[in-house]
Amino acid sequence: MIKLIASDMDGTLLNSNHDIDKETVEAIRKAEEAGITFTISTGREYESVKAVLDKHNIKAQCILSNGAEYRDEEGNILDIVNINEESAKKIIEILEKNNLSARIFTNKGIFTNSTREKALQEITYRTMSFNPNLTECEAKEISETLPFFTVLQYITDINKFFEDGIEVRKFVAFHRDIELIDNMKKVISQIEGLAISSSFRDNIEITDINAQKGIILEKVASNMSINREEVMILGDSFNDYSMFEIFQETVAMKNAIPEVKAIAKYITDTNDNLGVAKAIYNVLNNEMHKMLK
Repeated sequence: MIKLIASDMDGTLLNSNHDIDKETVEAIRKAEEAGITFTISTGREYESVKAVLDKHNIKAQCILSNGAEYRDEEGNILDIVNINEESAKKIIEILEKNNLSARIFTNKGIFTNSTREKALQEITYRTMSFNPNLTECEAKEISETLPFFTVLQYITDINKFFEDGIEVRKFVAFHRDIELIDNMKKVISQIEGLAISSSFRDNIEITDINAQKGIILEKVASNMSINREEVMILGDSFNDYSMFEIFQETVAMKNAIPEVKAIAKYITDTNDNLGVAKAIYNVLNNEMHKMLK
């Protein structure tokens, strides 16, 4: 019997308009009425997740930044896993050497290792990744107004940055040069104690090796006295992979990457065709077998 459902956001819970369909919100409510806990498990930071949940009046525990942070339904931080200072400095050095702008998620806001111009370019690539039909000029105009850009703080002195009590949770970078992204994954993965993943083909996400969705979700379930076989996973991308490795009742979206589909026990519909809602109803109706590969 499923007691906890953990869902990724982008490409899974959210449709292509980056919102939750009303039918999916209704399915979540029905799951909660049946005594099932619905949990968010995402690479996003809390402010970005909260905006979506508040819009639909959803209260959920949240695994954030790929597992670097865990919050309860009220947004209280229950657990954090930071990247140590030495590793963070090495990452910044590599990024700067390769002229790759990244956003650095910390306990004191979001910083960047680059200039305003380069940071805007990185956000523009992110916007284009989320909205492939936009031209670069259109994406840049939109990006200038996005909180991802407007809240950025700029590192001017790396030593002073770390002297101010900074705790680094996660690095994220987008770039349209896939070869550069792939090379950065290889280079940075040589630093011990890190987890390198992606939400999209054109981005890199870096956390501590213990800050992975599957690892922290296993801890969450254990604290709730929920067994692995009582947890259902919903996901679509590389940063969901650790959940699919640890848990048994795993559901890949129809739009998921091949690697996730290969390891999943079940496959539901796409994120644009109510895949999450359909999976929830299959659980509620004891019809999980309808999603078998």
